[in-house]
Amino acid sequence: MRRRRRDQPMKPVASITPDSIAITIREVVTLLEVLEHAHTCIAQLSETDEETLAKASGSTLIPFLYGRTGFASIQGRRNIPLLTDEITLLEAAVVNLESYQGNEVVLCSGYQLMNDFANRKRNSYPLRHVHRILTFTDEVEDTASGPAAPSLT
Repeated sequence: MRRRRRDQPMKPVASITPDSIAITIREVVTLLEVLEHAHTCIAQLSETDEETLAKASGSTLIPFLYGRTGFASIQGRRNIPLLTDEITLLEAAVVNLESYQGNEVVLCSGYQLMNDFANRKRNSYPLRHVHRILTFTDEVEDTASGPAAPSLT
């Protein structure tokens, strides 16, 4: 067994849980519309590489939202976790939609989501990963016969 040297920093025992907010399936749909529209607008009007395009449009979040929404749906839940850090992807998409003359209805929807999410930042919820999908801690409980989450294998 190796001992830690005194000059080495000690690793925290508990993992740090990021802040998250709860969003509805309807808000997920609107968020997906904003991100996808931003991706389309930026791709059509800019000659940027795929990585920059994904960051500027927030489209890197899309697969995670589909996974979280699908898992919540399977579990019969109405709320989907969104990390507060992921709200910056929405903000980037909205700013770029404004710059690239995106659809005004989608742009207004993006601003409304930003406002709604900003108001919820005060109420964060504990998270955990189930099958590599982010979910709220209190939503997935273990039963006597094993985990309540469905086996995906």
